[in-house]
Amino acid sequence: MKFRAKTLDCKGCLIYDFCPFEELVEKIELVMRKYLLGGAILLLAACTASGPQKALDEMANAMEKNNGAAFLSHIDMKAFAVNHIRNLAQNSGALNSINAITKMFGLGDVNDLLGGIDQIFGNVVDMQARISDELNRAVSSGELMAECRKSDTPNCPWVPESLRKARIVELGPDSAIAQVTTPTSLTSWLALRKINGQWLVTGQAVLESAAREFAAQPQQGSQPKQEQQGAQRI
Repeated sequence: MKFRAKTLDCKGCLIYDFCPFEELVEKIELVMRKYLLGGAILLLAACTASGPQKALDEMANAMEKNNGAAFLSHIDMKAFAVNHIRNLAQNSGALNSINAITKMFGLGDVNDLLGGIDQIFGNVVDMQARISDELNRAVSSGELMAECRKSDTPNCPWVPESLRKARIVELGPDSAIAQVTTPTSLTSWLALRKINGQWLVTGQAVLESAAREFAAQPQQGSQPKQEQQGAQRI
């Protein structure tokens, strides 16, 4: 605490008094505000880092750094591929619109690629590897971010700023969905599950109901980290 000289006594010694009470109170309030603000910021950061938003934030960072491997580390590729196939199977008119997506990823015509719905379910591993390879290439080159930023069709949520602003809906302790709106004002959904302590994207969908289904599925599509990295062929 600061002291302030007031006057001299008869022996020439300085007489001190304390700072005025109002000034002391003001200084105490200033210190308390600083500590309270700092604590609130740390608490908010801790809450954000502990939930599914952390996975989306890190995917956004990976896209901006053209780091395909880091991007894929936040996706359960087996579950993602299975749910991509379910999107095809559950929508009778989906093949035409899916063609645009597969072509964007460099996969060609979906009918040529998969040979029909019956064959799709027999080629999950192949689909997983193809999607993994193409996502890795598209993120590493920056193509995926550029395409989704200007896309005029839904189900292309991979825009960094959009991922960071996603609206998270937690369905339970281990499942969540995220509503992502791109710069072209198109909305799609991502499904996430907490697997081995880490939030991973398990699917994407145009409709919220489909995303909820993908997020609520048991972890049968998940796989150990070593196996997942091997399947990604990075």
